[in-house]
Amino acid sequence: MESLHNILRNFVKDFGIEGGAGLNAIRRLWPDIVGPTIAVHTFPDTIKNKVLTITVDTPQWMHHLSFYKEDISEKLRSYNIGGIRFRIGRIPEISPEQPGELNVELTEDDLRYIENTVKNIKDEELKEKFRVLITHGLTKGRKKG
Repeated sequence: MESLHNILRNFVKDFGIEGGAGLNAIRRLWPDIVGPTIAVHTFPDTIKNKVLTITVDTPQWMHHLSFYKEDISEKLRSYNIGGIRFRIGRIPEISPEQPGELNVELTEDDLRYIENTVKNIKDEELKEKFRVLITHGLTKGRKKG
């Protein structure tokens, strides 16, 4: 007699739903896998042939993430993901059970990133507007710690 575990594993494999179970696990743990800042701007969308397609909210973030593609791929190997690809798209809203909070504190890395980004802007008013914009981008969807 075959074990229930083997029957279920074969059922999941035969009907092609093994990717769905893995995808749900990845979605649930996404902020832990890639970090809260990247998680806000990305969404694990689909898995096909062990390749995870990640939706990214802006071309700028897509470009930024291209430098971290190998790191992200390495973190996903334990989920049986053989590769990743990025595509531009709309990120689903945060669920009501996980609302983002305002007044989230920035990390030292965030502050360094902001200052390095705006350091060459001469106009102080414009520089401050960019600080606010970048701060919003970095903290969007983060929970208060």
